[in-house]
Amino acid sequence: MNKIIFGTRRAVSETIATMLLLAITVAGAVVVSSFVSDGFFSGLDQSPSSVEASADSIQLTGYDTRDSDTLINVVNLDNNFVNEPKLCAKGNDLLECTNALADINNIPRDLANPGTDFIALQLRNMSPNSVFLQNIQVNNILHAWDIGTADNQLDASSSLNAGTGYPRAGFFSIIKSPDRPNNEIQFPSQEVRGNEEVRVIIKLSENLSNIEMWDSMQIVVNFGGNVPADFIVLSGDAKW
Repeated sequence: MNKIIFGTRRAVSETIATMLLLAITVAGAVVVSSFVSDGFFSGLDQSPSSVEASADSIQLTGYDTRDSDTLINVVNLDNNFVNEPKLCAKGNDLLECTNALADINNIPRDLANPGTDFIALQLRNMSPNSVFLQNIQVNNILHAWDIGTADNQLDASSSLNAGTGYPRAGFFSIIKSPDRPNNEIQFPSQEVRGNEEVRVIIKLSENLSNIEMWDSMQIVVNFGGNVPADFIVLSGDAKW
């Protein structure tokens, strides 16, 4: 007759089993969290100030669209919001920005014969190589570089300086950032060197519609990159 012998084996205790399950769960959570953080969330920060900003991009570091006698820290660069709280590009009477008889290239605060208003941008070239500001669009209206301003001191104190001391309507000029020497001498060309920060002075084109206070403006900077730099700024605002 065969005998059946029952033996005993020692099982894993419930405490140890529970601890093993917790350790496996925690390890899995760490792996998943690391994967999600590196592979997904890193793609969410697309702001120009991000460390991940493209090395061939233009970054907007500031702008000034106010009525101020020191627009973007430039003395005598002044808009005129006295009659109308808006950025003026065109109009048909003395109470609405420029008028039919006015020279659009005049300074804005020439009340008897006013020209279009200014806006100013502060831009940084994120590339180690030079780029060239080919043109700048404000609300889809193109503004070109004004060659007449090359190597001239920025001076918007008089309408007689249009095209040399400051850009004409529909054009822009470039000056250095405020912390650099000779920072109000306008650039001799459209070149912005690698990692350089500059200020861009734009005199609004008469082809624009007047821009009401606190309206947003689309700014597109064409600099020769794969895609232009695209920004939104507010009328009557300043940030830098």
